[in-house]
Amino acid sequence: MYNGVLTLKLPKGVEIVGFAVDIVLAVVGETLEEVEMLATEAIDTRAEITVGENAIASKRVLKYLGVILDDRISFNSHVNYAREKAAKAINAIVRIMPNNSGPSSSKRRLLASVSSSILRYGGPAWDAALKTKKNQRKLNSTWP
Repeated sequence: MYNGVLTLKLPKGVEIVGFAVDIVLAVVGETLEEVEMLATEAIDTRAEITVGENAIASKRVLKYLGVILDDRISFNSHVNYAREKAAKAINAIVRIMPNNSGPSSSKRRLLASVSSSILRYGGPAWDAALKTKKNQRKLNSTWP
């Protein structure tokens, strides 16, 4: 099924690595700018896999090991994903807590810890997204 994807003509320094149901572009360059240019050029090479009568087209955004990767390597999609996931987890925990006079300090610490763990997952991979004020505001607004 992957034969068409694994044999795509890609720029020099770009390889497709496949394992099980995942594929990844491995890009080698002398500078970060060269790597970004090669990755963008490779991503723009579209592939379509056909399984029986069903066509599976390549996408501009994908989830790999729990981190959302977009074709611009901006990680803005991951910031949105992490924020939504943390908010859902917080809301689920809040719903099962008794609602007497608001959460105690220990319960607030629990909620903060859960939110922080979700938001930090894979941080070293997508920390460049934190350079924008917009993404910082999004992540800081996760806590209700």
